[in-house]
Amino acid sequence: MNVLVTGGSGLFGRKTIIHLLEDADISSVVSMDLAPPQEWFMKSIEKNTSKFRFIRGDVSRLEDILNAMKLYAIDRVINWAFIMVGGNVQVDPRLLTSVNVLGMSNSFEAAKTMGVERVVYASSETVYGPQSMYGDREVTEDDQTNPTHSYAVCKLYAEIMAGQYAEQFGMKFTGVRPTIGYGHGGRSPAQFWSDMPSMAAVGKPFSMEGDGNGLSSLVSADDLAEFTKILIKAPSSPHPVYNVGGPATSLKDMAEVVRKYIPDAKITFGSQPMMDPSGKFGLPWRVSMKRAIEDFGFTCMTLEEAVLIHINDARMEAGLEPIKG
Repeated sequence: MNVLVTGGSGLFGRKTIIHLLEDADISSVVSMDLAPPQEWFMKSIEKNTSKFRFIRGDVSRLEDILNAMKLYAIDRVINWAFIMVGGNVQVDPRLLTSVNVLGMSNSFEAAKTMGVERVVYASSETVYGPQSMYGDREVTEDDQTNPTHSYAVCKLYAEIMAGQYAEQFGMKFTGVRPTIGYGHGGRSPAQFWSDMPSMAAVGKPFSMEGDGNGLSSLVSADDLAEFTKILIKAPSSPHPVYNVGGPATSLKDMAEVVRKYIPDAKITFGSQPMMDPSGKFGLPWRVSMKRAIEDFGFTCMTLEEAVLIHINDARMEAGLEPIKG
């Protein structure tokens, strides 16, 4: 099995590659991205570098994906290439469309052209809209979606497009709807989830104006990677999309876990509220994983387990010894 991971240098992409390389059923993993793999990432896969290839490519260029697939005899495709927006961060709308819409379309079309039937791709919990749409309960994949911004609309369109390819060409697609993802080196509008453990891991202080009390459903990059590996190895999935995310968690909850491993971690919060109690804004913090559990027996790690991996990834990049659990 030869797997192409587009967006392979991003947080989700590189973690997916690590998990794939550790699997004996995977013969090779090809990362396609504009950015080359980082040095600490290469160190983390040093036992499996013979199975790893990097190729520079742009998902907005169909020929780049086709070239990678032909060159390395790809028979599975995972698309983790996307640009996330939010938090009042301004990004060129044409660039967003080029990557989030055309890039997804190209990955699907390249797979069809090269005769690859199995594709796993990134959707998002943003397709649901705010928690208030669903009341005080967990959001499920059967709920009506309510995308409220361009990124969310792009993700819902990807799901619609995947359904069209599946119906017309007999391909096997699975979309993954991650909640807020975190891990060392994570970059997103909610980057503080990734920054806090990483900074504490190397002795740097972490502070923010927010009060740390807002709730979010979180998914570690390692959990997402493991579930993606399970999906791409399966010939198909019983359902077209799956939520992936843990229970409602606050930054103060994460801070407690970080201090469990690093008692002298300097973490401070301000007084600015980080949550709309009515749930009319932001993302759902109650998200069901029942479908993933029932179909694949998959559950996420505890916050303690995931944060320890996160901390040790940061320490690896800094050349420090890992902390033992």
